[in-house]
Amino acid sequence: MESVFKNNRIIYIDILRIISIIAVIVLHITADLLTRTNDFDTPSWWVSNVFNSISRFAVPVFFMISGAMILRIDVQSYRDFYIKRVLPLVISLVSWSLIYALYTQYFIVNSHMNVYQFLGDFAYKLLTDGNYIHLWFLYAIIAIYMTVPLISKLVKACSEKDLRYYLTLWFIISILYRLISDIVLKATSQYINIPILNIPFFTGFLGYFVLGYYMFTYGLPERPKRLFFNLGIISFFVTPVATYFASLYNGVLDEMFYGNYSITTFFMAIAMFIYFQEKDSSLREKVNHKIKKMIGSVSKASFSIYLIHLLIELLVSRRADTEGTLLQTSFNLAFNVVAIFAISYITVKLLNLNKFITKVLFGGRG
Repeated sequence: MESVFKNNRIIYIDILRIISIIAVIVLHITADLLTRTNDFDTPSWWVSNVFNSISRFAVPVFFMISGAMILRIDVQSYRDFYIKRVLPLVISLVSWSLIYALYTQYFIVNSHMNVYQFLGDFAYKLLTDGNYIHLWFLYAIIAIYMTVPLISKLVKACSEKDLRYYLTLWFIISILYRLISDIVLKATSQYINIPILNIPFFTGFLGYFVLGYYMFTYGLPERPKRLFFNLGIISFFVTPVATYFASLYNGVLDEMFYGNYSITTFFMAIAMFIYFQEKDSSLREKVNHKIKKMIGSVSKASFSIYLIHLLIELLVSRRADTEGTLLQTSFNLAFNVVAIFAISYITVKLLNLNKFITKVLFGGRG
């Protein structure tokens, strides 16, 4: 790929990172109201539902970006790869788990645990992903990174046709089978289990990881590209409406179309990747050097912003009123997103002034 500007940055990947981290912030802000009320006909619920729905592409896109970037590398030494790539993530996981555990126990819960009780509880939750809601992403990405020395060799040995075969099977098992299972479950209250489709290598976020590499390396043929893009655009409109009717039917928020493996989330994620990949050439030509530097700076900080943003949200966000008007809820959401994103970015950049803090908190990134 030649879509690289100075410092070997790829502008459409950087923009996708920035949009995705903003979308993650939107997801976490809107989730609060969606889980506090079952009144699905209020303006505040609809604002939260719409913005939560259209932000669902974020996590799959993060995995696609990671796959696109890291599966290109040649791993010469397992030891070096683990020290350079995996260990920093583990250190970040432990550090932020500790920070969020301390804040939760002593500021939110007002716990009276002594040091030994806290450490025992912390260690257990660290092993079981129980310290804070968004840190699951680190467990998932560490697990996938542990496969990279092998998977990177496999994808390079595969032809484009081989990778399409893998991705087709992954789509059938992880996306389509899940959709059918959800529909059958809702219609019959019975969970459908087809043993022949229980193939671990073709499930989970690894598929998004390989999909990102495939799209970055080969791109999609023109007809499937148009089809997937159009289905993605349709999905942006379908997700909030389908969520409304499913929730109305169940009487509580139904997250069938919110999931990372829902068919609408899949198409939204792939549409986002297609759109910005197609715009890459024009972006490189039209965006001036200073803006590119700013985009690169924010993109580099996106992982760190992900780690810190919920702490900032706890400190500065304004809780939405379940009976708020359309204008009030929209303004509240916009204020929270801008404030959390800006404060998170500035805080990350200030912390990055110290190399030791950068390594301990952000794995040397930022």
